[in-house]
Amino acid sequence: MDTLTFGIIIPARYGSSRFPGKPLSLIAGKPMILRTVEAAIACEPTIGVAVATDDERIANAVSHLVPVVMTREDHQTGTDRIAEAYEKLEWDCDIVVNLQGDEPFINVQQVKDLVACFQTQSTDIATLKKKIGAEEDVKNPNLVKVVTDKAGFALYFSRSPIPYNRGNTDITYYRHIGMYAYRGKLLKRLSLLKSTALEESEMLEQLRWLDFGYVIKVSETDHEGPAVDTPEDLKSAEDFYSSSIG
Repeated sequence: MDTLTFGIIIPARYGSSRFPGKPLSLIAGKPMILRTVEAAIACEPTIGVAVATDDERIANAVSHLVPVVMTREDHQTGTDRIAEAYEKLEWDCDIVVNLQGDEPFINVQQVKDLVACFQTQSTDIATLKKKIGAEEDVKNPNLVKVVTDKAGFALYFSRSPIPYNRGNTDITYYRHIGMYAYRGKLLKRLSLLKSTALEESEMLEQLRWLDFGYVIKVSETDHEGPAVDTPEDLKSAEDFYSSSIG
């Protein structure tokens, strides 16, 4: 099995309609973006860790630990921001991992699983899924669902329950965990793709990639830290952190 080189780029923007300044919000007294950087470093990427941001306050919070790339303010997706940062960093690696700035509880095994997906030559992009246990989560449009073929390649992502269980069979539903990894040589091309009707309908950028024929490998994980989308989510994040060190 070939050894794949990889780096981690963390896109982080200050402006957010639901939670302005989210990357700098404190979890147990430490900025969330700093906790995310420390978690990424623990994954021991062969190339390194970098933060891509458009805000000096975020840069100042992490520049003592990792390189920071100042990017344009008008990027629509984290992938677009990462593509700009990757070009400026001039990294030479097989795989680039996209670790969102609000994912301070990343598990090392998750990154290993993402990178391992690229041992399959046809894989362009990799991401993660996790079994959904509660029926109300299946119906929750804020939790993105994914279906794959028998080889683990993505068929579709949706905010709706998929598949629709018309036959009332014993179906396992999977939640999409929004971590991505890409072949480095593809990042520029991905950033140049135009938005598609499917993407705009569901507001999911991964549907653009499927629309254009890119192959997304989906690895299953048992780990999932709390998402921090609103100020109210910080309490869950603090509780999770306390339990993880207890």
